Amino acid sequence: MIIKNILSRIGQMIIVLFVLSSITFILMKLTPGDPVDKILHLDIANVSSDQVEATKEKLGLNQPVVVQYFQWLGQIVQLNFGTSYQTGEPVIKELIYYTPPTLNIAFLTIIIVLLTALPMGILAAKYYHTWVDTFIRTVTSFTVSVPSFFIGTILIYVFAQKFNILPSSGLDTMAGYILPVIALSVGMSAYYVRLMRSNLLELYQSKEVEASRLRGVSERYILWCDLFKPAIIPVITVLGMSVGSLIGGTVVIENLFGIPGIGHFLVDSIRARDYPVVQGAVIMIGFFVVLANTVSDLLLLWLEPKRRYNSSRPPNKPQRQDGEIQ
Repeated sequence: MIIKNILSRIGQMIIVLFVLSSITFILMKLTPGDPVDKILHLDIANVSSDQVEATKEKLGLNQPVVVQYFQWLGQIVQLNFGTSYQTGEPVIKELIYYTPPTLNIAFLTIIIVLLTALPMGILAAKYYHTWVDTFIRTVTSFTVSVPSFFIGTILIYVFAQKFNILPSSGLDTMAGYILPVIALSVGMSAYYVRLMRSNLLELYQSKEVEASRLRGVSERYILWCDLFKPAIIPVITVLGMSVGSLIGGTVVIENLFGIPGIGHFLVDSIRARDYPVVQGAVIMIGFFVVLANTVSDLLLLWLEPKRRYNSSRPPNKPQRQDGEIQ
């Protein structure tokens, strides 16, 4: 059944990426501006109309939009994302260079979020209505509403300019990841602390926990065996869906910290009207978002055998009532 679920999600991934690529292509064509103007620098250079037409013909921009779409779609099927208008390099080569920093930041952010949010959520639920719970709720209520770029600006001022102990830009060393990851994880951790706390408080009042207490089971056993696993399942579900917003947040952070990631690369390509790069970058980001959701779904199937069993069962056939004509 696991193989069937994997194949089903691969099919869904293909459909989502096809729709995403088509929408991206259409939106790029509707965006004001001509990439030929950027390539030939028509705003500062005198270029003849013959040169303009020759450039359009070389790039295939003189053909009807429908023809351009199917040519581009045929290239995508072959994993050929085209050539950058600005650098002349294959888009896939550019993406391979710029993608790892973004993935590293996103992965480290998720790790920090889980390492901080889960223990704090457990503490807030265990010490419900005490000073510990009040303190955690107060801090998370503030940090969850603060945008990541504002936190990043404060971190740059304090740790890079004031004390000069961490770099403010670039990823020349591992220390370059510290400030961007903190800026992204602060608000995200606050959300998952609140989510974990509310899940545990709801489960504390369940009949399963009450039955365990009646059997004389220790509170520590109840917390880790009866509460933690059911409480973390909604966290995994939401975490898989929030990967898209996390990668979207790296776009702002990469530009703030001068990180050569796919977000920074995408913004520069949009300004330059570099259609192949923008389309390839969006598809690449969409692929990792869909992949994260697929991994999240498969992890839930592994944690919840009932979910796997129910997904493989055919729907119940309604029974015929007495006197009902079939």
